[in-house]
Amino acid sequence: MGAETSVKIVEALKVKAGAKMLVGIPDVGLVGVIAASHIVQSLNMVEAGYLDSDEIPPIVVIHNNEPKSPIRIYNSGDLIVLTTEIVLPAQTILTISRSITRWAKEKGISTIIGLTGLATPNRLEIEKPTVYGVGSTPQARELLSKAGIKSFDEGLLVGTYATLLRECMRAEQPNITLLAEAHLQFPDPGASASIIETLNTLLNLNIDVGELLDKAEEIRVKARELMKKTQEQLRSLRKVQEQELPGIYV
Repeated sequence: MGAETSVKIVEALKVKAGAKMLVGIPDVGLVGVIAASHIVQSLNMVEAGYLDSDEIPPIVVIHNNEPKSPIRIYNSGDLIVLTTEIVLPAQTILTISRSITRWAKEKGISTIIGLTGLATPNRLEIEKPTVYGVGSTPQARELLSKAGIKSFDEGLLVGTYATLLRECMRAEQPNITLLAEAHLQFPDPGASASIIETLNTLLNLNIDVGELLDKAEEIRVKARELMKKTQEQLRSLRKVQEQELPGIYV
């Protein structure tokens, strides 16, 4: 089945036009997944829909004895969060990214903000990870600049976030991708905390990361298996290529 018809986004609650949408999916350090989970809990966000497709693995997430879709959408009015605990099969990345972009544009989402990690070899030596930003439009880049977020000037993005950014560019849907310095091979709650603090500045939020940092070791243990599966996919996508390029791009 083609990309145009194979993915459906089912809404349980109406999405507010002008809202911003965060995307947190398995990637480097599970930064986006950990951050999205903490944001949803901190803001008491309501489950507002889910993404459905025959191409998604046959998985149901059970939480508090309640079955849930593996790819869910949460809503708190001005903020939407799309997140999943499953590793998206490589063959579905384009289809899903295109569907998310189309849906966001139809609903009047002002900006899609991807939350991910930037593989950093010396992460153990970094006490507080730096967060970099990439904007798909001049307006998005201006938002990053006004918030004092360092720009990711030269490099490669690989995988789902790269595909989502590319689809947003094609559709003229504003996109910001935030990348926190992170462990490539281990869950990194510290990087997730840095991303959330950056969002606090960017979106005028007030999300406390103290509990997230306090539970960092517990999160690392619980997320080990997901990190292992994510690592396998990252290797297949040659994620190691996602690094700073030499200054030859003109």
